Amino acid sequence: MKAPEIAFHCRSCGTEATSGLDGQGRCGRCGALQELPLSASLREERIVDRCPACDGVQLYVQRDFNQKAGLAIVILGGALAPFTPFYSSLFVAAAIDAALYALLPEITVCYRCHAHFRGFRRNPKHNPFDLHLAEQYEARPAPPAQ
Repeated sequence: MKAPEIAFHCRSCGTEATSGLDGQGRCGRCGALQELPLSASLREERIVDRCPACDGVQLYVQRDFNQKAGLAIVILGGALAPFTPFYSSLFVAAAIDAALYALLPEITVCYRCHAHFRGFRRNPKHNPFDLHLAEQYEARPAPPAQ
């Protein structure tokens, strides 16, 4: 299993900052140090129960895959389809997508602040992405910087 990592938005400049199980986050851009209050579940059991960056409790799971890269695979398969026998490039693109889905690990993501939790065990209370729930968070103002 990968070493646990929490990626969240820096409170100083807004770019990505990262933290481990020590809760000491550092921004890669401005170098600001930020302490995250990690719960006992995060530290000891490595199960995400709440987001330490914004104290949010609504979280979802997804595969750790760059969505732009996935879209590029599908577009390439579609663009090559007329030039391949029986549109076989579409099947190849679908096979690549299915293989990546099966092989890549799951991560937990916070609906409120979009923090990513890599290397943690899956919390059975967290479901895949729910568009209705995400739209509710988009309608709310962003949480204040702490």
